[in-house]
Amino acid sequence: MSRLPCGRSVDDLVAYLVDREEDPDLGAHVAGCPDCAAELAELEARWAAVRQVAVTPVPTPPGLVSRVLAAVHGVRPRPGSPPVEFDQDGGRVSVSERAVLAVCRRLAVDLATRLGLHVRGTAVADGGLQVLVAARYPMPAVAVSEELRAQLAHELRAQLGDAAPVVHVHLIDIG
Repeated sequence: MSRLPCGRSVDDLVAYLVDREEDPDLGAHVAGCPDCAAELAELEARWAAVRQVAVTPVPTPPGLVSRVLAAVHGVRPRPGSPPVEFDQDGGRVSVSERAVLAVCRRLAVDLATRLGLHVRGTAVADGGLQVLVAARYPMPAVAVSEELRAQLAHELRAQLGDAAPVVHVHLIDIG
């Protein structure tokens, strides 16, 4: 903490700069102290850039909203969602979306972890199971994503039989 010749600290002036209402006694001191007034003027010049950045709106990165919503939908089924129906020999099977998502998410996370992928979300949509994944560079992400799709489809057939949905794996991020 550096001190000015008058004995006040620069930290006190920074705090005063942030909230002038907090210490009216310091305001009176600064008004009559040339050292504090000069230091405060220099700090105000530096903080002008910080204030400008603080009020500048930051645009949402492309795709962020859809990735967040997909992740949220992947954790919980839609409220009041109807059962997922799958064709099989002899008719159709109805399975709750919650059950399909629970089985899929568990299997997808286990398999993806083994393959070095990260599951960002799962959802039952467009007539199949949608799995959103992220990969780390320099992994062969497309090939590993296809391997996840094949293994997940195989495991779901083992768990759900002919009622297993078609699996789609979407590579949404490479970090």
